[in-house]
Amino acid sequence: MTTICSTCRKPKANFKCGVCELDVCKNCGHFMGPESFSFLRKIPKGLSHNVYCGPCFDLGVSADLQKYEETMEKAREIIIFSKDETKKTGHLKRKELPYKVEDCEDKDEAILRLSFFAVEDGFNCLLDVHVTHRKIIVGSHKKTIFTATAIPIQIDHSEVREY
Repeated sequence: MTTICSTCRKPKANFKCGVCELDVCKNCGHFMGPESFSFLRKIPKGLSHNVYCGPCFDLGVSADLQKYEETMEKAREIIIFSKDETKKTGHLKRKELPYKVEDCEDKDEAILRLSFFAVEDGFNCLLDVHVTHRKIIVGSHKKTIFTATAIPIQIDHSEVREY
């Protein structure tokens, strides 16, 4: 029995839209998994599907995807001060609870995750960034896992002291 694509009306629709459950062919479907939004702390139910038809993607996913990408760009531009730079940042108030990420494959990924969280919460700077690593050895396979912590704040560039 062949199924017909709900978008282009051709046979061989092998997939179902995760939202409306209509049949979709490979050419008309939008394929995204939850890993596409892996930096979000909690993935909304509407973004947790693997396949979307065109209308569901346009109405529900495209705006969230654009917002996610904008947040990611802002996260790449965030101001970062390591724990060693307290001479420059000692006078800044650390009111917020620190962020912590664990089990990251890469040091840069750990810092980017912290930055993403800060941008999501409306901050533009991370203070006292501290990254640690541990090695995991299973048989002959070795792997390094990174953990990072930082305190988010909102600053004006004029508040930073140059030494």
